[in-house]
Amino acid sequence: MPELPDLTVYAGNLAAKLNGKKVQSIESFVSDKRLNVSQSELQNAIAGAALKNVQRYGKEMRFEFSNNNSLIIHLMLGGGFKITSTPDQVQFNALTISFDDGPHLVVTDPKVMVTAKLNPPPSKVPDALDIDVEYLRQKIAKKSKMMAKAFLIDQSIFRGVGNAYADEILWEARISPKSLMGKIPDDAVDTLFASMRRVLIDSVEEIRKADPDIITGEVRDFMKVHNYRRKQSPNGRPIIKETIASKITYYTDEQVLYA
Repeated sequence: MPELPDLTVYAGNLAAKLNGKKVQSIESFVSDKRLNVSQSELQNAIAGAALKNVQRYGKEMRFEFSNNNSLIIHLMLGGGFKITSTPDQVQFNALTISFDDGPHLVVTDPKVMVTAKLNPPPSKVPDALDIDVEYLRQKIAKKSKMMAKAFLIDQSIFRGVGNAYADEILWEARISPKSLMGKIPDDAVDTLFASMRRVLIDSVEEIRKADPDIITGEVRDFMKVHNYRRKQSPNGRPIIKETIASKITYYTDEQVLYA
């Protein structure tokens, strides 16, 4: 599933290619349960408007239009984007935005799980890169019995971090994914906060370097522990693979267990 760093790069690339283009039509193939308005409402709201900007929105993508409407797309497990002149030939088409001068933006989804929302209310949950360490401490106090892995991927606490990057952040902070949040000492919380920012920001640059034009798929080769190709961490410690918080988790014995 694309996470904060992936989606940040997607958004920049899509904005560079499509900003300012006028929408001719929009067609959704997602189920009624995964679209919050009817097809006709979606078409009426967006057709004729220009795409003003594309931004990452937590683990979602926000398409903003010149008439002040916005469309939020969640790619879920297998979704992605494709810019094409032949949308009818694209497999697993979930949604197509067609522009006046010819290009079509197709949202693809072989798992049929993509969701689309027209003008949803703003989220009250902050983005992972917008929080400060005091916010983190406040949430830890309220979720003291939660395991670290579960805490980081809980989108009701902060948005954007998923399974892969939670593992990278915890390894960088040297905190076991099984640690109880309330048992983590203050200095380790400071380290966790700093590690989260560093991993997320550095990963954006790693993705841009590896695949500058990416708008679909995930770049994971640079990851230090959440990487099935690696058997050891950069420090030479064996990588352990285990299901934690219902997620396949990668970690090492370098990470301290606070329990």
